[in-house]
Amino acid sequence: MLKPLVIASDLDGTLLAPGGALSERTRDALAAARADGMAVVAVTARTPYGVDMLPDLLPYLDGAVCANGAIVYDPATGRIRILRSIRTSLGRKAVAAIAKRLPDAVFAVENGTAIVGEEPYRALVGASNWEFAPDVDGVFKRAKRAVKIKVYCADRSGEEMAAAIADAELGGLTMCHWGDFGMLDLNARGADKAFGLATWCRERRVGPDKVIAFGDMPNDAPMLAWAGRSYAMGDAHPEAVAAATGRAATNAEDGVAQVIEGLLDNDTAAAA
Repeated sequence: MLKPLVIASDLDGTLLAPGGALSERTRDALAAARADGMAVVAVTARTPYGVDMLPDLLPYLDGAVCANGAIVYDPATGRIRILRSIRTSLGRKAVAAIAKRLPDAVFAVENGTAIVGEEPYRALVGASNWEFAPDVDGVFKRAKRAVKIKVYCADRSGEEMAAAIADAELGGLTMCHWGDFGMLDLNARGADKAFGLATWCRERRVGPDKVIAFGDMPNDAPMLAWAGRSYAMGDAHPEAVAAATGRAATNAEDGVAQVIEGLLDNDTAAAA
């Protein structure tokens, strides 16, 4: 693979250090990559608001793909563009089907600018841009639009949740989980990190062969499989490992920065 034009990275568990900070080594690596002509794109399950909560990262981003690929966000201008959303009627039917299999589930809906969750979510998220409603009906009414549906179970793993609803009628919605953490995300049909990143790249005439991607969780797997070169983090979920072309060190070891430094060193050596 030639020098990439785009570095696409998941954030939590991948680009960000444990605790959610951006290490000095990673900042330096991103700055050097951009100075060498590479674009940096965050590809995340976070909302645009969640990206804005990382002020140390924003100066190093050329763009962001949010909500698992359903939104393209420009942090420099604040422009939010929704690529795919979920029809409210379909979302309600999917939630009802899930509730039958997971009676302990708590639901939330992202609408592109905010998140509305059932009241039990309040204790989980604390002060944030979340809003709350007493039940699922109130959640959908208050959200008005659904870009992503979140499902949480306190006493189940994400893998257990996914298995429990594997044959439920979800109307073709795209589903992903986070392994041990008891949460699922549902997006519109075909909306995943590969779709969102491919959209961002296509508009800039960049093909997958010029993209290097990093991730650690099952929701990263489509992006890791799409990119010409991709790295699962050292402690990544097996689904991410299977989709990637290589492995990086963990986020605690600045694994993304290590790979970027290697790319820049190889580029320097080739030019010598």
